[in-house]
Amino acid sequence: MKKINWADHLMGFFSVILGVSLAFIISNESERAKEKKDFQLNVVAILEEVESDIHTFESYQIPDNKEKLALMQEAIQLLTLKKGGDSLSEKMAVFFDINNYAPTNITINSLISSGKLDLISDFELKKKILSYQNSSEELVAQGDFQVSFLMDQVIPWFVSKSEYFTGEKSIGEQGGDENSDAIMIFSLYTAFIQSKVSKYEAALEDAKELESMLRKYQLDK
Repeated sequence: MKKINWADHLMGFFSVILGVSLAFIISNESERAKEKKDFQLNVVAILEEVESDIHTFESYQIPDNKEKLALMQEAIQLLTLKKGGDSLSEKMAVFFDINNYAPTNITINSLISSGKLDLISDFELKKKILSYQNSSEELVAQGDFQVSFLMDQVIPWFVSKSEYFTGEKSIGEQGGDENSDAIMIFSLYTAFIQSKVSKYEAALEDAKELESMLRKYQLDK
């Protein structure tokens, strides 16, 4: 009978086990490295989106809405003083010019829906990202409410007072009660715009904080 070399069999067995284990470890490490690289690319994408938000808020949305707000307040002042004419008509037109904005947060939403946001070990950064995403949803709701108020309150007032825009009568000369209704509607509307501008300014500060935290996260990694 041929003698069985158990040492060779055991060495072969353990070699196979070791080979499979090493292959698994290498594959796992490779997958983790790929996930880490993909996540770093996502961090870069979030940074680009946040930088775009900062630029949009600073250079356009906030100053433009502040300018519109000033014109609306001037129009209300003219109505209060019962001064009509072309100047008031021009300023009243700004009530129809809606300029809303909310960060799209495409990358952040993708990370949240895929569960990959958990790859961030920095709790404060993760909390700031989620907070920024929530503020974006609030700005969307704010914009929707402004459109609804325009459609439900502002436009119906203009339609009911069409004679003041066809030149048959002059805006501001229609009498105290009607002026009071207009002043109330437009004052509510401008108060809403003021609130929106304040939220834009808060979102801008949040975006700057998030940008700073993301850059620090990149350096730490």
